Amino acid sequence: MHHHSSAWTLLSTAVATLVLSACGGGGDSAPTAEAPTEFATRGKGGGGTTPPPLPNPLPTTAPAPDILVRESFGMGPDTVRPAGGKGQLKSSFVHTTIGGFWAEWPGKKATAWITPDGDQTWKFCGTNPSPYELPSPLQGTAENDFFNAGCASSEWFDLPITQFPTALLPFAAPAGKWQVSMEGWPSVVDGAYVALGLTNSAVTLSNFSSAGLVWLGLRPQEVLATGALVYELRLNGRTGALLASGVVDDETWNRMVIAYDPATRTLTASINGIALGPFTANLGAPRYAGFEGVGILDNFVIRRLP
Repeated sequence: MHHHSSAWTLLSTAVATLVLSACGGGGDSAPTAEAPTEFATRGKGGGGTTPPPLPNPLPTTAPAPDILVRESFGMGPDTVRPAGGKGQLKSSFVHTTIGGFWAEWPGKKATAWITPDGDQTWKFCGTNPSPYELPSPLQGTAENDFFNAGCASSEWFDLPITQFPTALLPFAAPAGKWQVSMEGWPSVVDGAYVALGLTNSAVTLSNFSSAGLVWLGLRPQEVLATGALVYELRLNGRTGALLASGVVDDETWNRMVIAYDPATRTLTASINGIALGPFTANLGAPRYAGFEGVGILDNFVIRRLP
């Protein structure tokens, strides 16, 4: 499914409605992260018996040995995921804000998503998976498709867009080389962009564009039209150096990568396989990694590099 239509949000909504109807929810009755419904048991039981508690759906091992953080945004086979300080299982239907949910891996309260409140935020969505994504217990396969693959969607409600939601994950950088990556596309509306970045600020609106240590952004070259995308790799919000910029074909799952070697303070990046850098930058030990903007993104991964 390619998004090359300005009606991608309608498609996303249609997919969301199908997923909701498949799991017994729908429309306004779907729980949200602001007032989540907690699912502690499966069904209502009967005959005086207590049904077994739902299992924690998060993986117990990393999808690959070098992966430090991984998020597929899958909603899980029972549409619940751990959230909050105690990891209570809360409903993860489409349109549920991802804030408060534990990242899929390492799956603990210290690595829970931080997002803005309200409607202009990042929410679970369903779509065809990124081709770069590894298998996940939170997502079905072609043979066992309990849901479409998960994704993260930042919708818009009022134009012009003036605030761009940021999803942050607390991050402890390893001693050696590492990279953060994600795939997706921006909305076609005026001002929209999506970005992958690192920051020391906990602000959840327009974080990267105001205070990001380094961020790689993608925006439409032409408003309200599908086609080429403009990329920019920047330091220090919009006030620091513009390290690289250019135009790239829109591949739908546009792959953004930022890599760093703290020993040599070497920064590299890539967009759809186009190498950017190397550059010299002192990122220190970033407090947060994450993503920002208005669009659809998937497959957030931080991994060690050899």
